[in-house]
Amino acid sequence: MKKILPLVLTTAVLGLGLAASTVSAQDLRIAVVNMERILRDSQSAAQASERLNAEGHRRQEEIDALTKRFKQRLERFEKGAPDMTESERVTERRELAEMERDVSRRSREARDEFNQRRNEEVLLLQSRAGRVIQQMAEKDKYDLVLYEFFYASPKVDITDRVMKELDRDIVARKAKAK
Repeated sequence: MKKILPLVLTTAVLGLGLAASTVSAQDLRIAVVNMERILRDSQSAAQASERLNAEGHRRQEEIDALTKRFKQRLERFEKGAPDMTESERVTERRELAEMERDVSRRSREARDEFNQRRNEEVLLLQSRAGRVIQQMAEKDKYDLVLYEFFYASPKVDITDRVMKELDRDIVARKAKAK
């Protein structure tokens, strides 16, 4: 009897605990947000991408112009090398090698700068989305909002609402511009 009483009490406590968690699970409001979709499909992401592409395009034009000058100089050297003295050829080769390193360095710097700017834009958009999600969660009284998940039914997915809220400023600016 003494051994059975603790077992019965433990079972009763566990049963009450499970019943209580079932009740609270019914009251729990959960939502999910697909952050990848926000970063890919929102107007805010498209606008950030356009800004990055414009910045990258300017840098690429500079690099293309430098590459063109290098190729022209290389062609002139190849045509004129037979008529040059040995010291002139050596000097010109050195200058061409330096110019080629400069083109490579600038290309690498432009690529690195582009990647850094892209990361900054992604972090900025994630931060803005996080604030919007937090405001929605507080306003709509969500207990839990997840952004990494394997599956979610459409009734708990608030991604479209988050994108709409994120893009509200853009839509308003476009309407004023017209």
